[in-house]
Amino acid sequence: MLCLLPLHAKKVGYLSIKPADFKTQIEHTSQPCIIDIRSADDFTHGHIADAVNIDMNDFQFVTTIKQLYPNTETIFVYCKLGKTSKLAAEKLSVGGFKNVISLKGGITAWWKKKLPTVTE
Repeated sequence: MLCLLPLHAKKVGYLSIKPADFKTQIEHTSQPCIIDIRSADDFTHGHIADAVNIDMNDFQFVTTIKQLYPNTETIFVYCKLGKTSKLAAEKLSVGGFKNVISLKGGITAWWKKKLPTVTE
């Protein structure tokens, strides 16, 4: 027997956008919440300005972000190639965040477009 979701089930959503659009959205957000989910070592070698490094594999990932930001804020999330950040965006969306944006292609695509990063 096939089990279908009820018609009233909420569709979970987030945006996955290209680097130039990601940058533009950050610039047009008054206090952007930028989450880098790569390893701490990768983070120190280059990340988007003002990003916070949070391990998505931590059991408390969504809870940690909820402690840092209200669920009404726009959350920008990225990883190395864009695949893991989609999973993180989905977790955040399911966790109650209303505006989640994932960087399509990850920081690798960002660097290919020669967009700015900072190092520690």
